[in-house]
This record gives sequence, C-alpha cells and structure tokens, in this order.
Amino acid sequence: MLLEARDLSVRYGPVMALKNASFDVKKGEIVAMIGPNGAGKSTALRAVAGMLEAMGGTIDTGEILFEGKSIRGLKTHELVGRGMVLVPEGRHVFASMTVLENLEMGGYTNKNAAAVADDMDAVLTLFPPLKARTRQKAGTLSTGQQQMLAIGRALMLKPKLLLADEPSLGLSPNYLELIFDKLREINGQGTSILLVEQNASEALEIAHRAYVFSIGEIVLTDTGQNLLRSDEVKKTFLGG
Repeated sequence: MLLEARDLSVRYGPVMALKNASFDVKKGEIVAMIGPNGAGKSTALRAVAGMLEAMGGTIDTGEILFEGKSIRGLKTHELVGRGMVLVPEGRHVFASMTVLENLEMGGYTNKNAAAVADDMDAVLTLFPPLKARTRQKAGTLSTGQQQMLAIGRALMLKPKLLLADEPSLGLSPNYLELIFDKLREINGQGTSILLVEQNASEALEIAHRAYVFSIGEIVLTDTGQNLLRSDEVKKTFLGG
C-alpha cells in the first residue's frame, strides 16, 4: 500500500470536520475523493498533505501511513522528500517569475543540473502550450496554462504520489478536458494520484477507485466506473 489513512478524525476548533475516515491509495492508482462542499474531502487531503495546522485544524484520532511508515504530524515540505507532492487548489504559481523559473523552483531539491534539465524537457513535452512560453511571467498565463504549470512544477519533484486539489477549478471546458487527460497520462507513466475534485463525472472517468464524502464521513466507495453508473451518485452529484 502506498498511502493508508486509518480512522482519521479531524476538527477545526470545536467543529468536527472528518469522522473516522479510512481510505488508501495503491501504487499505480488514481483515487478520487468526491462530494459536496464541506463534506470533508479537502480536509482529508489536507491531513495527508501536512497542511492542517496551517489551516487551523488538528487530527483528533487516526493514523496516516506512507509506504508503511507513519507521516502523521509531518509538514508539507517534509513529505516532499518522501515522495508526496501537492498541487494546491488555486494553482499558486509564482506570478512574477517566468514559466522556466517556476519549473526550476520545482526542481530545487535536485542538485544534478543535467537531471533537472531532462525533467524540465519532460514537463514541457507533456504540456506543449508551456514550451512556447518559458520566458513568460506565470501571472500572465491563462488559468488553464497556470494549472499545467502548477502540475509541471510538482512533477519536477518526481513524486511517487501526486496530491491534486480541485485541478479543474476555474478552467474552461477545453482546458478541463486537457488537464484530466494529462492526469491520466501522468498516471500511465507511473505516478499514483490522489484527487479531490468537485467535477465528479470527470474525476470518476479517470479514477480507478473513488470515495464519496458527505457531512464529514465516507459514505460510499467503489471503482470509478461503478460509481459513474450508480443511481445514487448520479442523482446526488451528476445531475441525473
């Protein structure tokens, strides 16, 4: 098992945001977390990504294991060295820096300049629209291009597990389709992905498995395709 969360309960002050949630990601999988706003899926991702303290949250109970070792309480930057990298909601590219400089920041842990250059070439091959914009300031890119850059910057760290928080947020339909296609391609190259996504239909299309959250609990889990066909999921999340 690559990632495993066991009986995870999280609170923000007096508010219990997640109750006894258990979920996992196997090597080679795309696993999606879907559900309405406030259901607990983003809280679950923040707990895994080491972001809870910064957001005012605390883990009450439960354990989080990455490659069989406890990571509960580790900070986001500490998890990078273990192979877990977050693409945050809202992209958060370095707006005043160029595309090239953003990617270089992603490769900061690698002291091998030739390897960094190879990794950058791989990212620019994966995202051709960025190739012609390497000298462009990231803040002047479209939202879709910024999302590509945020994912590309994360890939420079060569993650074993990519955490993607709402990657379709604010994207046009064309870029939305492209980003999900690229996530599938990234997974095909060997990177496991844990995905939190409001666009349930797109997430389930690419997910091997998924967890459905409601009011701080996981209420349903199955393969992505089975959940796509589920009458309950269609009625609640897919407008069916």
